[in-house]
Amino acid sequence: MLIYTTLLDQTYQEAIALETVTDVFSRLRQKDLQETNGGYFEYLMDEGAAIVLFFIMRTPDEISFRYDYNAPDTRRGTAWYSVTDMHDRTTTDAGDEQYVPTHSFVSMTTALAIITQFFRRPEEKPAAVNWQDAEFFDWPG
Repeated sequence: MLIYTTLLDQTYQEAIALETVTDVFSRLRQKDLQETNGGYFEYLMDEGAAIVLFFIMRTPDEISFRYDYNAPDTRRGTAWYSVTDMHDRTTTDAGDEQYVPTHSFVSMTTALAIITQFFRRPEEKPAAVNWQDAEFFDWPG
């Protein structure tokens, strides 16, 4: 099983071993977020379907995740956000007008657990955090 990694401006859709990804991710510093503050991990399935774990970093210890299940021939995929508060509908700008749920940011320790779980079982939302459907939130108009 291959997971393709796009990590800030350091890698672009490369199949990298989990150990390398977590090592690079854990060593990120605020200065690494100057040019870009996001990326994703992508698992390609049969017939064009993909599961993607997006991330946006406000700081190296404030990381928001979105888990997308994208299937062809559907109007749109299904998306969930990492959340630390299951009831708050508010969103915030995580940089460059990229809005995420206000309570979606997790620590580096939790982020590494989420990434590890995704690499091992991408078909399941990582259990290291709670997930809330994207439709739940009040997005800017």
